[in-house]
Amino acid sequence: CWSEELGYPCCTSSCHVYSFDTDGQWGYEDNHWCGIPSSCDQEKCWSKKLGYNCCQGCQAYEVDSNGKWGYENNEWCGI
Repeated sequence: CWSEELGYPCCTSSCHVYSFDTDGQWGYEDNHWCGIPSSCDQEKCWSKKLGYNCCQGCQAYEVDSNGKWGYENNEWCGI
């Protein structure tokens, strides 16, 4: 996992993103920061199958039958 090189464990019980930076997405488990593994992208990112990336943030601008949509980098993305 990418975060182990920085001294942080990989998240194991959740793919919930609490923060992100240039290193990657961060979760929080057992009162410690942990790196969200890349396998979570496939699990949580429902919008990839529709051809859209997952959002890094959490602000929803639209909601439809597929889910919540955000807008980042001039593109729609799934939340």
